[in-house]
Amino acid sequence: MGIIYTSTAFREYAKAQVAYADILLIKHAELGLSLCRCGRVHPCDDRQHWLRMRAHFGQFLIDEQYSSEVQQPSPPKPTRSSPNRPDDLG
Repeated sequence: MGIIYTSTAFREYAKAQVAYADILLIKHAELGLSLCRCGRVHPCDDRQHWLRMRAHFGQFLIDEQYSSEVQQPSPPKPTRSSPNRPDDLG
């Protein structure tokens, strides 16, 4: 059963579900005076549903986001012994 969660196809499906949820969450954003853009009281049932769906499928993409952050290293920070900085200015 655990194989489906690591498959590329499932990751693509999860990405699509998160993207679809984002679109629908925009459509069900607060308009003002505690009303949803669909005319119901905010947050409406549809907004709550898509928040849950986004959270559910987003949990399968967390490690993917982490791995993309790891692959993009941050620039090095200068240290006291950096050749660009004399020791007597420290």
